[in-house]
Amino acid sequence: MTVLLAIGFILLHAVLILLMPTHAMAASYAFLVTAPLLAAASALRRGLIAGLSPAHGWSLAALSLLLWTLGMISSLRLDLFAGNSNEAPGETMLLYILYGVPISYAVATVGAESSSRVQRGIDAILAISLGYLYFALMFSWTTLHGASSARSAEMITYMFDIENAFLVVATAIRLLAADALKTRHLFGVLTAFTMLYALAAAYYNHHVAMDVAPNIGSLYDLIIDVPFLVFVILAWRAPPRVVQGLNPSVALVRFVRIGSPLLLALSVLAIALLLLRQRFSLGVAGVILAVIGYGLRSILSQVRQIEAQDVLRHDRTALTELAFRDDLTGVPNRRAFDAAMEREWRIAQRTQRAIALLLIDVDMFKLFNDRYGHPAGDACLREVATVLRQAVQRPADLLARYGGEEFALILPDTPLAGAYEVAARLCASVRHINLQHGDSPLGRVTVSIGVASIVPTIDTTPQKLVASADRALYEAKRNGRNRVELAV
Repeated sequence: MTVLLAIGFILLHAVLILLMPTHAMAASYAFLVTAPLLAAASALRRGLIAGLSPAHGWSLAALSLLLWTLGMISSLRLDLFAGNSNEAPGETMLLYILYGVPISYAVATVGAESSSRVQRGIDAILAISLGYLYFALMFSWTTLHGASSARSAEMITYMFDIENAFLVVATAIRLLAADALKTRHLFGVLTAFTMLYALAAAYYNHHVAMDVAPNIGSLYDLIIDVPFLVFVILAWRAPPRVVQGLNPSVALVRFVRIGSPLLLALSVLAIALLLLRQRFSLGVAGVILAVIGYGLRSILSQVRQIEAQDVLRHDRTALTELAFRDDLTGVPNRRAFDAAMEREWRIAQRTQRAIALLLIDVDMFKLFNDRYGHPAGDACLREVATVLRQAVQRPADLLARYGGEEFALILPDTPLAGAYEVAARLCASVRHINLQHGDSPLGRVTVSIGVASIVPTIDTTPQKLVASADRALYEAKRNGRNRVELAV
């Protein structure tokens, strides 16, 4: 439907020019103002759907189109009411060239690498500076009344060509690297528009305005309608639900996202360099601003990346701790025990020092669970774990939940006698908490501990130490519990 309406728009434009030759200029201006206004309205409509924030880009596209419309209205005023016959009136030319600034800002910021408010502020300053430098460069060749010579008008035309070519390349790059449907839709519309507009403007400015039809009101004006009507057609359609065609590589996407802000700084730098001849101090200021602006933005990006890496590192550490920590008791789990045992075993084997292991079992825990319930059993295990952890004195010692109601304590560089002293202290500490246990002979929770110590050799393995401590634990339970037994 929008295609048919666009075709009808162009045909009506042509018919009125042919049927109203004496009023062809006024009739043509009506269409040349309406076409970009329709495009701006389409961009605003799409912005209302996707979001009017500049981060979505459609409001920036609408602003560009409105600036171009104001340029055409300025031309209309000068031609119809002021009688200005100059080829390049300054007011009009400035508005036409400023139309590219919001698009440049969109290229630099929409869908680019995540940025802070300060970075977006720097981008905004660069965009405003770009507009001012355009203003300064434009008025080095023209005045409000128009270009001073045919050479100045030609220079302005070439400036339009350069700006339009830049916008085509910039939007096309963003389209090729777009991996999100909304971003691809925006830059697909902008690429199609800027490409058609660049071709139409180049032909019209160099051939029509400079040669065959200097004044508005010829059939050549239909050329200008086309890019705006194509924008309306493409923007009016909803973005596809499925990505078709190009599938950019991850490397390209990341490169363009990170590098997109550079395009805005490069634009400021390019215009500033062009200004050096006419206004040296302003050109130098523009160069410095472009370099400092992009430098600050890059530093902020690196700071944010470092912060993100720190967060990821912290998250990885937290996840690792969760993976090696028992959820119920808060002490290291069996996985942590196995890793620590392998590590300490290798150290003991290399230094030929003894390594001791205590296997600790909560006495008659099944009867405790049956009598008081599982929530009470969980609380019992947590309390026992807390007491055991508090009784462990050396940082190198590792207490872990071995499984069920069993705990294990690794004691590096500890002979059997020293390990026995630690075990006796643990056994007493658990008794002293006076946690009620009606099915225990003492009427409170107690533990049995099996102790083993060994100096590793090439022929021995950690499993031998575990087996020895397990046998000692079995003896402790067989001999009445609430006691410590040593492996022999």
